[in-house]
Parts: sequence; C-alpha cells; structure tokens
Amino acid sequence: MGLVVADVTAVQQAAETIASRVAAMVRDLPDVSIPIPNSEWRVSEAAAHLAYANLGMAMMARGLEIPVAAARMVFDEARVQPPDRICPTPMGRMPVATLTSYLAVHEAMHGSAIATAVGAPWPFDPEHVLLMWPFISYVLPKVCDVVQMAELAACFELRFGDVFTCALMVQNGTVEPALTPSRPPDCIVAGDAQSLFLVIVKVLTMQDAVDAGDITLSGPRPDLGLRLPDFFNIP
Repeated sequence: MGLVVADVTAVQQAAETIASRVAAMVRDLPDVSIPIPNSEWRVSEAAAHLAYANLGMAMMARGLEIPVAAARMVFDEARVQPPDRICPTPMGRMPVATLTSYLAVHEAMHGSAIATAVGAPWPFDPEHVLLMWPFISYVLPKVCDVVQMAELAACFELRFGDVFTCALMVQNGTVEPALTPSRPPDCIVAGDAQSLFLVIVKVLTMQDAVDAGDITLSGPRPDLGLRLPDFFNIP
C-alpha cells in the first residue's frame, strides 16, 4: 500500500466544522450527565475527553510526548512543523499529516456518540470521511483482533457512497488496507459514507445499519460483512 498523505488544510476545515457542531450539541444542554448508548461514558465525559485530547494532540504535533498545553491548535502546530515530523501518539508514531487526520476521526467518532445520546445530527459530513482515510488506513492494521481473524483469508471492498471506495485484505490475523482491492472481493460492504464510518468505529452496529437499509452486503460471501467490525479493537 502506498503512503496516503492528508491534505492538512482540507482536514483542518473538516475538523473545525466537526468540533463546532459537537460544541453546539452540548453548549445548552440542561443536563450533561446523559448516558451515551452502547458506552460506559456520559455526554459530559465524552466532551471533556475531546477537549483534553485536542490539547494533547497540539503537543504531539510538536513532537512532544507529554501533553502540557483545541482543534485549531493542532493545525497551527502541524502547519509549522517539517513535513517529515514524526509524532508520538497513543496509536503509535505517525507523520504529522496523519496526525491531523487522526484528529478528524477522533472528533467524528466521539462527537457522533454524543449525537446518539442527545438526538442530534451527525457532526461530520459524508465528504469528510475521505479526509479520515489516511488515519484509518494507518490504524486498522494496528488494532486487529487476531482471534476473530484467525484462519480467515478474505477481501472486503468498502464503498462509502459516492465519496470513495477502499479495500481491506484480511489474511491470518492481519489486514492490509488499500484504495483498490488486490484480488476480487469476497464481500462488498456498501452504504452511505457516514453510516459505514460509524459502523467501523462501532458507534453503530452493522446489523442495525443493514436492518435500516443504510448498508448492503453482497458478493460471494456477504455474511462476512456482519463480522467486519469485530475484526478490530477500536479504542
């Protein structure tokens, strides 16, 4: 798989849009102790996590391992760093451009979890998902559940609506992400970009998305699609 580089300016615009929508969700809530469905967290805890994580990422963009200082700060730091800056993060060391994509994924994932609790629209747009691909392709091989993937050899094609298509090649406990499949897909997972992203990060379940008609499973082995989220231990 070739290196996927994030467009820092485009990712900045996406991340700031997502962050402002998440802030609007919680700003006027009379009670922020609302539990988030399928999570141990409450809205207040998820919102606090996002705020402190953004401060930490600003320090990571400087190449520092200890967070000592919100979304704009990350990009202010990223923009002035050399393009070959390698940043230490909880998900491993990554180029600064991938770190900016990490921020967008993080905001969208936790912001959408808050949205499920308060009944708000998703805070990210379908086209934002393409900007998240650099981090998704970086992190999925690192969070494989080798037990769930054991003895499985399969190619998944993921179609994120009209936004983009990618592939995951699974082989004996490992996964290789790519923008095009290296062999004919065994399972095609297609749906709107928001729903498919939220299934991958486990804000939604694959079964619920399929039942709602937001995602369809096809190909020689469509049943594999229901198992796909279980292949990854999303933190």
